[in-house]
Amino acid sequence: RVILIFLELFTFVLKIMDDEEFLGANAGSSLRDSNNALPIEDLKDLTIFLKNLGFAMYFNSQEISESFEPGLDTLSTANLSRHFGGPSTAVESKPDAQPQTISVAGTVGMSLEYVKGLVTGLLRSVYERDSRRNFLPKEHWLMVSRLDMTNFIQAVVGEDERRQQLQQQAIEDGDDPGGHDSEPDDSEFISMTRSQRTYQRNNRQASTARYLQSVAPRLEILQNMPFMIPFETRVQIFREFVRLDMMKRRDGFVDPDLWRHRIAFGTFGQGRGQTDLGRHHANVRRKHEFEDAYKQFFSLGDGLKEPIQITFLDEFGLQEAGIDGGGVTKEFLTSITTEAFNPEKGLFMENSQHSLYPDPTSVEALKEMLRLEGYPDDTQEHRESRQDLLQRYEFLGRVVGKCLYEGILIDINFASFFLTKWALFGGRNSASRESSYRASINDLRDLDEELYQGLLSLKYYSGDVEEWGTYFAINDTIPLPNGHTKTVEHELVPNGANKLVNRENRLLYISAVARYRLSLQSKPQTDAFLGGLSSIIQPSWLNMFNQKELQTLIGGAASSIDISDLRANTEYNGVYVIGDDGAEHPSVQLFWQVMQDLPDVDRRKVLKFVTSTPRAPLLGFG
Repeated sequence: RVILIFLELFTFVLKIMDDEEFLGANAGSSLRDSNNALPIEDLKDLTIFLKNLGFAMYFNSQEISESFEPGLDTLSTANLSRHFGGPSTAVESKPDAQPQTISVAGTVGMSLEYVKGLVTGLLRSVYERDSRRNFLPKEHWLMVSRLDMTNFIQAVVGEDERRQQLQQQAIEDGDDPGGHDSEPDDSEFISMTRSQRTYQRNNRQASTARYLQSVAPRLEILQNMPFMIPFETRVQIFREFVRLDMMKRRDGFVDPDLWRHRIAFGTFGQGRGQTDLGRHHANVRRKHEFEDAYKQFFSLGDGLKEPIQITFLDEFGLQEAGIDGGGVTKEFLTSITTEAFNPEKGLFMENSQHSLYPDPTSVEALKEMLRLEGYPDDTQEHRESRQDLLQRYEFLGRVVGKCLYEGILIDINFASFFLTKWALFGGRNSASRESSYRASINDLRDLDEELYQGLLSLKYYSGDVEEWGTYFAINDTIPLPNGHTKTVEHELVPNGANKLVNRENRLLYISAVARYRLSLQSKPQTDAFLGGLSSIIQPSWLNMFNQKELQTLIGGAASSIDISDLRANTEYNGVYVIGDDGAEHPSVQLFWQVMQDLPDVDRRKVLKFVTSTPRAPLLGFG
């Protein structure tokens, strides 16, 4: 009980604690030494305890569930100690009680699912902070010693397929664990009261959900505590999920040329097949890559997953020579991202570290431009222009998803707070498009360092806060077409312009500012982008990675270029083909000699010229 109370209280404290306070004296903070901060060694011990507890609850879910007596929320002490590694301890019970049982954590009414959620939530909260500030050893989070890693990837993929089959079967049987089950058509069920039906339905859904968890213990670990698995292993699992999705969509054909041949001459017939292939082909003008791609490919939707073919047109409208065997498509996708993510394009902005996030003023700036041109908010032109802007964000999300899907690296850095939202988005279903991302002052630092420091000063100001003259309102600066700007006041709470910030409500004010700046202000743009991304890449696939790992997945490893690895995986054509003697052409030997002598910054320039990104592939050049 003491442990549970501590976990509850620490979880609550973390919700209102900024990173400086969290680290306290450990980080040498000049602001304060917090009474709430735990020493690093204590944090290390706490997370080791939580890791082992959480691992057992997920990985041994089926055995633990079987240890519960039917109808009771109790566990036998013998089974409890077997799963969690402790000795069997005696508990108070009546002498004739058989078998001897205890409530979960010795607390009546405390469900195992609740404890599991509490442990997972706190563990992920500490891990999230460590991802930002790196106060624990790099290998601290791994749990590979508890897992058989030999066939781990194949086992996870198999569990995922099995779970999908069971979920589909549950839906067909009316027992969808997501809450969309149909009521059985029998008199006994109909005669129940509404509360009885709800109780029975909830029990059935919970039972189905527990069963789905029990058949996929590795997948449960991967989805709830992915940091226990090495990053490289998770990348391989991601690529395998993508490969299986490709095979499913393309009737087993992963190779683009085989897929095109099947569409052109397969079951659809040549006429329809050529039409479908035509929708996946585009003529693209140089310096207009994004605009032409948007007009010709937006209608594809998630069909952008399939192979596309690009023909570039030069400045005179003439076709450039070349056959798109993949290289032209790669150049096309990287050209789109280079153009569209340029802050001058008006879709994305840079923070002080030159990392990108959706421009929070783009929608309001468009509205102001339309009003100046004589189109009020309620006109068809106004609505269509706003829709067109959001569709551009959606298409750009699909393009980034396409790059991830195809394993194409792009030289774009995204802001950490923006990347955090990627795995938390609800997906395409309009009923579930709400993101589970929750803004905090810690993420605000990544958006606006000056605002972050100002809010910290307000949080710890020891004097009369009302002297600041701050109200629950914030000003947005909207750029106008004539080069001027317009200031618009936004109230953070109802009548916020008249509500003064004081000592008692300043935490509410700080929370409201973070929520507005990080979530509400750019919500339409962000939701559109993430809607496009999730139509290509399932959010659950991205949930395996933290924000730094996602950036690596997008743009490649930031490590130095391994010339020997690059050399061993380079193919040659024409006169440069390596002969039977295994000797490289003299020019090739000279090339690698120069590459070996170059500093890493110049090696990256060569790599960018060849592959369109200056970073090495995640799993090596092989």
